[in-house]
Amino acid sequence: MARVFETHVEGLGFPEGPVALPDGSIAFVDLLHARVCAYGDGALRVLADNVPGAPNGMRLGPDGALYICNNGGLAPEGHGRLKHAKPQIDGCLMRLTMAGALTTHTGALPGGKPSRPNDLVVTPEGALAFTDPQNWEAEDADYLGGQLLLAAPDGSVTRLRSMTGFPNGLCFHPDGSLIVAITRAHRFVKFRWNAGAALDAPQVWAQLDDGFNPDGMVLHGDRFYAAGSVGDRIAVLALDGTLIEMIDCPSGSDPTNLCVHDDRLWVTLGFAGQLVSTPL
Repeated sequence: MARVFETHVEGLGFPEGPVALPDGSIAFVDLLHARVCAYGDGALRVLADNVPGAPNGMRLGPDGALYICNNGGLAPEGHGRLKHAKPQIDGCLMRLTMAGALTTHTGALPGGKPSRPNDLVVTPEGALAFTDPQNWEAEDADYLGGQLLLAAPDGSVTRLRSMTGFPNGLCFHPDGSLIVAITRAHRFVKFRWNAGAALDAPQVWAQLDDGFNPDGMVLHGDRFYAAGSVGDRIAVLALDGTLIEMIDCPSGSDPTNLCVHDDRLWVTLGFAGQLVSTPL
């Protein structure tokens, strides 16, 4: 289905991880330009510049700070082209205060290197569950497979489950379970949440077509909205995983992630280098 998108910011490198801030502005990361910005009242401001590595997914934490998945230094420059930051860093979660103080939140991550944290969500207990697709840039034969991790408030990290197929965006379901997007499998899986303990095998919650590569996602009301990145679409899903609607984005735009604010769906378009929105 076609929607009219309003463009708010353009000329970005590769934006991701939009977050609605308490002041009404929309914060987002720019992987290619290694910064975190916020847009509000028609103006763009930089919250953090020269971020080491490459900032990826982002969420507002219970303490009012922004928590950022840092993939260690990979940023898409175009389809099939990656920029490697110099120097590369170990993948981690970072914490950014509204005053601009940026610190590394986590210690060493389990599961071998490289770890490339991608997206995260605040758990009911106040911790941070996050996806680590590991060395997703490698050829299939060398791909480590990915994992789902948990960062405690003190920054210590444990593995919730090893995974395959590039675990990406994630979101809690109203029934308390955890939904995780599996990009290379074109599906979403559902885990029974266990208060931060290791997770059992998931069930397939939604299987979409092979042209839809699920990326970031958000729950609003009784609808899940999931960015389709390479497929240039946004999927609207019911609570039972049924596909309600596909929203078309501009060709080649690569919608990476989204958030909801002021009855609008805000979307970062990676290759278009734009922050856009559309009425719900």
